[in-house]
Amino acid sequence: MSADASAGRVHYGIARVDLHLPGITSLKGKRALLNRARAGLTDELGVSVAEVGAQDLWQRAVLGVAVAASSATGVDRVLDRLAAVIERDPRVVVLAIEDLADGLDVDGAVALPPGS
Repeated sequence: MSADASAGRVHYGIARVDLHLPGITSLKGKRALLNRARAGLTDELGVSVAEVGAQDLWQRAVLGVAVAASSATGVDRVLDRLAAVIERDPRVVVLAIEDLADGLDVDGAVALPPGS
C-alpha cells in the first residue's frame, strides 16, 4: 500500500488479559497493584486500560487493553509486548491474552460538515 493509499487508515487492537495475583490478600492491595500495572502499560506502550472482569476477586483480574496506531505493525508490536510489561512485577502472573487487530479505511469514515 502506498503512502497516499494508507493516509487516514486507522489500525487498532484490543486485548483481554487474564491475571493471577497470588500474594494479594485484599481488594485494596489488588487495586494498588493494578493501578501500577495500568500506569506502566499506559506510560510505556501508550495504551488505554480498564479492569473489565473479576472485580470482586482478590487474586484475579481481567484487563481490557486498547491501542490505535498508523500501521498494523505498530499495533502488533504493542500487543506483543503486553505480557512482558505486566510481568515485570513478580507479583503478577499473566494467565492468558486474547487479542484482535484490525483497521478502518478512510473510505468508511463519516464525513463531517464544513467548519467542523
